Parts: sequence; structure tokens; C-alpha cells
Amino acid sequence: MYLYSIPRQLFLMAINEFFLHFLWKERLYDPESLVTDNNQMVEIINPGTENKDAGPDFMDARIRIGGTLWAGNVEIHLRASDWMAHGHYKDPLYDSVILHVVGENDQTIFSAGGDALPVMTLIYDQKLEENYLSLKKNREWVACRPYLHRFDPFRIRMFLGQLVVERLEKYTSEIEAEMQRTKNDWEEVLYRFLARGFGLRVNAHPFLLLARSLPLSYLAKHRDNLRLVEALFFGQAGWLQSELFGDPYYEALKKDYHFVQQKFSLQPLPTHIWRFLRLRPSNFPTVRLAQFARLIHENEHLYSRIMEARDLNTLREIFKVAAGEYWETHYVFNKPAKSQKKTFGTQAFQTLLINVIIPLYFIYGKRTGSDEFREKALDLLEQLPPEKNQIIRKWAEAGIGADSAFYSQALVQLKNEYCNPGRCLECRIGRKLIINL
Repeated sequence: MYLYSIPRQLFLMAINEFFLHFLWKERLYDPESLVTDNNQMVEIINPGTENKDAGPDFMDARIRIGGTLWAGNVEIHLRASDWMAHGHYKDPLYDSVILHVVGENDQTIFSAGGDALPVMTLIYDQKLEENYLSLKKNREWVACRPYLHRFDPFRIRMFLGQLVVERLEKYTSEIEAEMQRTKNDWEEVLYRFLARGFGLRVNAHPFLLLARSLPLSYLAKHRDNLRLVEALFFGQAGWLQSELFGDPYYEALKKDYHFVQQKFSLQPLPTHIWRFLRLRPSNFPTVRLAQFARLIHENEHLYSRIMEARDLNTLREIFKVAAGEYWETHYVFNKPAKSQKKTFGTQAFQTLLINVIIPLYFIYGKRTGSDEFREKALDLLEQLPPEKNQIIRKWAEAGIGADSAFYSQALVQLKNEYCNPGRCLECRIGRKLIINL
């Protein structure tokens, strides 16, 4: 039965236009009750393609109105008066609109040329409203949690496969921005994102700023000398500005940095950008930077080695690096600690793969049209174990587990990009529930 479940004014306060978009796109309306404001019958032959850019909501629709077939665009609003409020009546982009679809027809509207536009109030099953509002009001960890047991696990995994690609593509804008900064230098971009990865979440941005301030070409000139590489990194980080008498290593780095600073006209970063608080000592940025220096020192052709790596083991060998000898007994300068080799561990390596190398493979493949790199990115995710965090634990409690990083990344994407902002209408699970709950 197609009717409204609650008074229109109250309902229109509870929903947004996306619900009407959803009904229109999925054809969830009563085809026998479609009439314009002047009682002309409407037949939807093709609802059009949803438009995510400026202009009408659906493009290239084909609609028969009163016996006449029209081809053009469709605009959707909660109320007809929104057409005027949004200024569409004076925008040429909307001259091609052939039908205005609304939740409430409260005003006659006109095109930029002064012609009255046909307006149609969408009529649909009241159960759709109730299902949608039920999800919106649910205060569970995810709104659909009580109903997940109804879904075929195979279909859920298919949906998660799409979300993995979506999550990888979210890095596109960041990588594209860095490509512009480097004038399309993939080697430099990889170096910068590797630096960001070594900084972990807390110091990711300072590490990226450091790499931007210290081009790979400068490091390449002194790559065979580990102490000079360390001097460049620690000096640019701003950590060689003090006087620490009694620490020969520090004083040697400071002297070396002074030499290369003048040579390359370098300007150190401010030290206040670095974060040590609440970090385990092994994750201090000083230790991570020493490990990154060793990586650069030991790999003359780092870009080629990473891009040409065929499997997980080959990549792991590249990143089996440890901080220099000084850092075996230090976490910060001039403060000796119990001797411990500071290696770049398995967990850190896997995090670097997930957040840096795999997205870079994927975007490189997409940008160059190489299926090999896109497939390699997805294969690596399937080989890695799932992340261990609260999101993955909560999904497991809800009945959806992850047996690899491929699925844990998808579940993180689902929670952060769909569940948290309430995008049930754009989620395959949410849409299915709204229709069939």
C-alpha cells in the first residue's frame, strides 16, 4: 500500500533529500500514482543517472508526461519551494530539467525562462519510511547490527571487496597532490610517503614535512655514509640545535649537518611539531628516523626494489633495517638506556604496507593503466593478517569477522565512511534493510 505514515511536515523534518534520491533511483514508488501538479500522468521510462557534480540531481532521464516523451534532467527536493530557495530558477544549468520531484508540493516553480515546471509529489510505501527512520534512530554500534544475521555472508564479502577498492582510492587525492608538488616524480613521492609511514599516525605529518624539506636527491649524494644521512635527517628535524657536551655522536652529527646545511641551504623544521608523549620509547620519532636513515643508506635503488618486488617476502627483506649503533643504547640524544636493538618490526612493516606501499601500488596501477600493480596491491592485502583494533573486534562481535587485511581494511572503511556518518542509503546492507526490513 502506498501512502504516508506520518504527517508530511513531521516526516520532512526527519529525513533529507538523499532518501528521496534513493526512492527515485531504486524506483521505489507507486507507478500508478505518479501525476504532476496539474494532474498529468507520469511514466518513468529511465530515471536517469545520479549526478554527483554541480547541476540537476539526475541526468539523461526519459519520462513520459501526459502522453509526451521528454528527455532531460530531474531535480529532487524535499519541498517544491526549495527550487526557489536554492536559486535554480535563475541558473542556466537547470534549464534542462523536465521534472521536479518533491516530498511536498508547496509552491509553483518556474525555469530561468519563466516557464512553469511540472512538479510531481513522490508517493511510496509507508514501510520504507519506517525502516529508514528506524535505522536512523538506532543507537547500536552500527545501526544495522540487530539485523546482520539475516544477510548472506557471501554477499557481505562481495560488498566488502568493493569497499577495499574504495578505501585504496581514498589515498588518490593525497598522492595526486604530492605528484603535483614533485612534478610527477614517482620516486620522490614514494620517498615522502615512506617517511610519513615511518612516522606512524602520531608523527606522520612531521615526517612528511621533513621529507619535503629534504629532497631525495640531496640524500643520494651522501647515501653511502650513514652518519651523513643521519645528520641530514636529525638536523632537518631541528634536533641538532642544542649544546649537548659529552655526547660525541651528537656533536659529530651537529658538525656534519652544519656542513651539508650550508651546502644545500637547508632550513630546519621547528622542534615543537614532534610528538613523544604517550608513545612507547621504541616508537619515538628519533628511533623511527634513525631506522628510516638506515633504510635510505642501505638501498641505492629503493624505488626500483619496492616497485619490482614480486611478493611479501621480498618486500619484508627490504625493510629489515635497524637503527644505528648509537640507538641501541638510546631513545633520545644524551640519555643512555638499556641496550636493545631497534629493529623495524613485523607490525610496523605490515602497517607501512597497508598505509603506504599497497595504496601507492594501487594508485600507480590506476594512473598508468597497469592491472599488474592493482592486482598486486589486492593480493598483498589478502596475504597480510587482519589488523587488531577496536573496530575489527566490534565487527567480530556483530558476526562479521576478518581473516586478512583485505577484509579488515574493508570493515574499517564501512564503519568510518558509512556507519559513523549515517550513510545507510549508500550502503548495500542499509539499502537492503530499508527495502526488506
